[in-house]
Amino acid sequence: MKPGLIALALAGWFAAGAGVARAQPAHLSPDDVPGGAIEPDPPAIDLVTFAVGARIFEKFGHAAICLRYHQPEHPAVCFNYGVTDFAAGAVMIWNFLRTKQQFWVEPTSFDSLYSFYKWEDRDIWLQPLPIAGAQARAIEAKLWSDLQEANRYYYYDHFFDNCTTRLRDMIDQATHGALRAGAEARYPLTFRELGRRGLAGMPPLLVATDLVIGHQADDHPTVWQAMFHPEIFRQQIDARLGVPPRLLYKRRGPAFPVGGSSGRLGLLAVGLVFAVPLLVAQWRRRFQTTALVWVTLELALLGALVWGLAIVSSIAGVRYNEAVFVVMPLDVVLPFLGEARRRRYALARVGLLVLTSLLTAVGVFHQPLWLLILIVFVPMVTIALDLPLGLVERGRSVATPDAAAPASAPDAAASTPDAAASAPDAAAATPDTAASA
Repeated sequence: MKPGLIALALAGWFAAGAGVARAQPAHLSPDDVPGGAIEPDPPAIDLVTFAVGARIFEKFGHAAICLRYHQPEHPAVCFNYGVTDFAAGAVMIWNFLRTKQQFWVEPTSFDSLYSFYKWEDRDIWLQPLPIAGAQARAIEAKLWSDLQEANRYYYYDHFFDNCTTRLRDMIDQATHGALRAGAEARYPLTFRELGRRGLAGMPPLLVATDLVIGHQADDHPTVWQAMFHPEIFRQQIDARLGVPPRLLYKRRGPAFPVGGSSGRLGLLAVGLVFAVPLLVAQWRRRFQTTALVWVTLELALLGALVWGLAIVSSIAGVRYNEAVFVVMPLDVVLPFLGEARRRRYALARVGLLVLTSLLTAVGVFHQPLWLLILIVFVPMVTIALDLPLGLVERGRSVATPDAAAPASAPDAAASTPDAAASAPDAAAATPDTAASA
């Protein structure tokens, strides 16, 4: 099984329900596992890949490697490195966040593997690998060795150590580096874009990736790193080893979505539901405390989610999250501050949001932060500037000195008697002036 972006789809695991526990093909019993070479000639090596499935942990496909023996009494054995306790619930989520969730390899017959994924109605491809002789024998020995208790476990990492990368490394070694050669070129999609393709049609989880997955996901993997994805791995096996995939089974049900809503408009709508009542309350000067508590609930929850996961997780893609500069659990203090302090706090938060916007605009920050910035900026600027009436009142105070200018008219009027008093003198002078004329 290939869980999706484990750390970012936490609720999805619970939504899968009890069916998760049986969402794996039947394993061979210890008595059916030979533990070593069982024929004088080395087996053929087959790569089997599977398309996405309906469950959250099937949204990125899967891969297995098989030993195909020559004698009919020795059926093909496949090795599945994607096995874990999917029914562990909250314990599993915590272990994933701490990169302590153990996965292991289990052997299964090819028939069982094929029947299971056919029952799940997932596309199945087969690629017979051009590996023979000593290299095939080395892979056989490696696979049987990995079933030993000391070798079978590993800590899962979605991008860098999963059921597909284990096979990639094994095949690359057997082909003397044919997969890695020239694979340091940049892959055209980022890790985040690859992840969003897998979660297409699931807007809430897509929004969750924007919130809790940090800037590492916005790096472009190399072609070699991109082979963590079974679909890309299958394509590179074709391109580099010259083995086109053969479709063994085609899904009968409707195709899974590969695009659609990003969920971001929905997140914006939720942000407005919390922010607009604050604007209305301050405009009407009614229910301001209630509206403030309402918007604080959203801000504090977002901050607690982002900061909480960044603190407790040891996954680099979760810990180093630029969203910590946008949402903060400290916003919970807003209803408890006096009006003046609350405005100063909000003004400081607006300043930090502006700085974050500038860093995003110039490319220092790479995450998709614009929508999250807007959601936090609207209530913070509303509080800082006492919108909407704050601007009106400020406008009136600015206009007051100009409006008061006519008040100097009394002084002018007061000077009128003096001016009038001098008028007779001027008039008296008129006869002399006329006489002299």
